[in-house]
Amino acid sequence: MTLSGVHVPLITPFAEDGEIAFDALEDLARSVLDDGASGLVALGTTAEVATLTEEERRAVIEVCGRVCRERGATLTVGAGSADTRSTAEALRALKGEADAALVTVPAFVRPSEAGVLA
Repeated sequence: MTLSGVHVPLITPFAEDGEIAFDALEDLARSVLDDGASGLVALGTTAEVATLTEEERRAVIEVCGRVCRERGATLTVGAGSADTRSTAEALRALKGEADAALVTVPAFVRPSEAGVLA
């Protein structure tokens, strides 16, 4: 797969009650793609991966994935953490749902470029 174009990291909007505002997320995703983006990055801005529950992350991925499939756009999902086992589990869970993943290399590991890609 070759990534090209602009891929916009979406914020995760919240309602006044502290719950994720899924209608606002869907509207934002559609708007960004309507404005010419080639793809969306879900869970790719500051803190979403670390602060949302697993259930909330799955729901965000579902909304963004549905919009991307409808529009033929690329979906990239933030899936990394300092816990390499959790990262591996998150990546396995994305199989078939995301086109690409953002994965943080743990600070305590200094792999080569080939190691990062692996």
